[in-house]
Amino acid sequence: MFWGLLHVTTISNIDLHCHTTASDGAYSPEQVVARAYSRGLNVLAITDHDVVGGVAAAQAEAQRLNALLLSGAPEAPVESYIKPSAQVQGVEHGTLERSAAERLLTIVPGIEISTTWRDEQIHVVGLFIDITNDKLQTLLTQQKVLREERARAIGEKLDRLGFSNSYERCKEKAQEGAAITRGNYARFIFEEGKAESSDAAFNQYLKRGQPAYVKTEWIAIPEAVAAITAAGGVAVLAHPRRYKISNGRLRRLCKEFKECGGRGFEVASSQQKQLDFEYLVQLCVEFDFLASLGSDFHTDNIYRDLGQNLALPDALAPVWRCPEAQQFGLAPELQQRRVILTYAKGNDAL
Repeated sequence: MFWGLLHVTTISNIDLHCHTTASDGAYSPEQVVARAYSRGLNVLAITDHDVVGGVAAAQAEAQRLNALLLSGAPEAPVESYIKPSAQVQGVEHGTLERSAAERLLTIVPGIEISTTWRDEQIHVVGLFIDITNDKLQTLLTQQKVLREERARAIGEKLDRLGFSNSYERCKEKAQEGAAITRGNYARFIFEEGKAESSDAAFNQYLKRGQPAYVKTEWIAIPEAVAAITAAGGVAVLAHPRRYKISNGRLRRLCKEFKECGGRGFEVASSQQKQLDFEYLVQLCVEFDFLASLGSDFHTDNIYRDLGQNLALPDALAPVWRCPEAQQFGLAPELQQRRVILTYAKGNDAL
């Protein structure tokens, strides 16, 4: 086979940021869990936007599929992420072939909370949380009101732009009780044929400055961190390089996040430039954060899939070594298994 220009990707067995139909993901919790097995994951955090409605279903499905694996049942999940057009270049901290016991999946209960910081929308992920905690539930009730108001306002703007019953149609496709976000609308716009992709729909209609954008004053970061901490969890600053802020403002954000009790920092994301990754590693060390990683998976996307391009440097202290993680069976000595693959440019092998 002639490979021409090769691309390299790393598939991690740990992914601590993904979405389901409980918020703006395209797949149900059960479908996301099945995908996690197919991609060789051992740890997956369900972190929907301002809701925890997908966690219990994901945990139950993982428990069911783990039992099938251990029993050797014919219907047990199989790994299928290495396509014929990809080549394995190596495996770090593990082996390619694994026993059923080595393929078991742990679901980490999580949340992604929207906040406002200096007129910027900043996302805070909570990991290892008690989803029934009263303080957390009170905050999520407040967030639900804000999200509902924004979702209806966006729908009204889209209807004025020529769409039809935008809010109602997005609501129908989502899980009952789901938080309707801009992600739901981006997929709706794409499916209506008004944009080339969901990302393009977001950029053309929904981001700041575009015709269907609705500004929302979310809660402050300290309030989100306090609720996550009260729920026994660890607050993580999500995808820090995705915010349209200067390096100086990002450093200020890190400082204030640390001061209010934030402990984690999402160093590795699926779609990330090498220079951005290196800068986030530097900030993680400087501010003494626990390092986290997450694909931010929502739907089919060869560049942002579960476990995709999530490689933490071994020198960083990973978030799963915190005491809060141990109640979910994550041992402090757990190492991230990384499968390194190459594939040809333009090939959708992954």
